[in-house]
Amino acid sequence: KTRIYGLLNLSSIGLIAPTWEFSNIDYCDVELAETIVNQNRDLILGIKARIDSNTTRGVGIRPLELARELADRVDLPLMVHIGAGPPTLAEVSHLLRPSDILTHCFTGQSMRIVDANGTPDPAILALHDKGLVLDLGHGTGSFSYETAEAMLAAGVLPDVISSDIHQMAIQGPMFDLPTTLSKFLNLGLSLPDVIERATSRPAKAMRKPELGTIAPGSVADVAIFRLEEGDYVFRDIHMNGRRGNVRLVNTLTMVDGEVLPHLPETPLHPWAT
Repeated sequence: KTRIYGLLNLSSIGLIAPTWEFSNIDYCDVELAETIVNQNRDLILGIKARIDSNTTRGVGIRPLELARELADRVDLPLMVHIGAGPPTLAEVSHLLRPSDILTHCFTGQSMRIVDANGTPDPAILALHDKGLVLDLGHGTGSFSYETAEAMLAAGVLPDVISSDIHQMAIQGPMFDLPTTLSKFLNLGLSLPDVIERATSRPAKAMRKPELGTIAPGSVADVAIFRLEEGDYVFRDIHMNGRRGNVRLVNTLTMVDGEVLPHLPETPLHPWAT
């Protein structure tokens, strides 16, 4: 029932394994990918390139150069995943454009966007000022409190707070989107700031602004949350903990006006009382 769109991985094998999809450059068929996009523009909203030491092993920055070419050809945003290099962040930022998306933007790995002193990378800041979208993509390997706190101290908020939910991430410390949003509430973002970064801002980044609003006449895709107070501990992917006193709990979800079945809260949640 949910609306699911895709970003096309330039690698023709995609994520059939945990990583390594770009290590054979022959999997990067720009002509084929362009054809696939043009035949499926109702579903494909962008181009995806996971760029780190494993995915590009032996081929350097070349896959991202080809992904840049593809995104320009089909006039769609390019989402670039960063983690542990090589390549370097500088090699990646050189190929980013306004309206592209940098996911795992608060990673603590070697491609992180702050230096050892917590100073944000000037090239990333310049791109962000021009419209680069900073997407959290928490997952199991991509959210560091140290990086997040340094960026927030510099006055730079993530544009999109996303879960990067998958079969490993739901086991923690990501768990789910409400938990991820709660971490930023307890980092000092306001409730409107957090909700905006999970609704209207990602919808705008994906060029689907009509899906990020509850204005009259829009589709009735609605999530309702309860804001609970208590004594909680939230952790980043390095298991560094931060205490917090509020959390969001989902109580109802609707898609196009239809209420979806509500699953009980998982006992794996990391709440400490």
